[in-house]
Amino acid sequence: MDYANPDNISNVLRSNGTEVVISTIGILFEDTHKSQMNLIEGAEKSETIKRFAPSEFAYDYDAAAEGGYPCQLPGLEGYKGNKYKIEAAERLQSTSMESTRFMIGFLMDYYGAPAEEPPVLPLAVVLDMENNKAALPSTGDDKVTLTHSETIGKFVAASLDLEEWPKKSWIIGDILTWREALGFVENARGKPFIDGMMSLWSLGFAWGWYDLTSYKKSEKTLNEMFPELETLTFKDFMARCFGEAK
Repeated sequence: MDYANPDNISNVLRSNGTEVVISTIGILFEDTHKSQMNLIEGAEKSETIKRFAPSEFAYDYDAAAEGGYPCQLPGLEGYKGNKYKIEAAERLQSTSMESTRFMIGFLMDYYGAPAEEPPVLPLAVVLDMENNKAALPSTGDDKVTLTHSETIGKFVAASLDLEEWPKKSWIIGDILTWREALGFVENARGKPFIDGMMSLWSLGFAWGWYDLTSYKKSEKTLNEMFPELETLTFKDFMARCFGEAK
């Protein structure tokens, strides 16, 4: 499929009788943003697509933007990922396709490397697993929602059976503080982590944008809609990747 050509996208979707699109394009810069916008246009033209979920899988970008996150820092002027994701959601609202935005907090998979490589480009955020370093945001007692891709996949698949998609689909994998997460890591790895340098992402953790339960208000989560589905906890993920320290 040619992501630069909406007509080609439309033909491919129509010829395959596709009814649902779950976009997982990594939206970082203008080129990938354009690819997703073309995908939306192609899906709309196909007339077979009834549902479209844009590539989000993080926090509530609208609420964060209103709260001043992410703040612009020197050298990162070209990064407009949040802006692009808001634009994609707005574009979908102008179509007849039903849409939802999957909110998962922060991806748990990053912390399984090198035992389990994540399905995306690796990041060393807060906990640097390769170099045994930790840079806890603020006091380390800020809560964060960490959700593994296995958990995400379960709930995304289950959501396809809903008669109507919610505007926002909240998926809660595990809720814990970074200090608790560090304890699970050190126990599983059998070694202490030394102080490292905080990253730009840490501001989002300190400000609470990755703690979904702090601002989702009364909206039901997919966990509540599908209570039979199990989630992978961070503690169990660390034990799976590195084993319990003796």
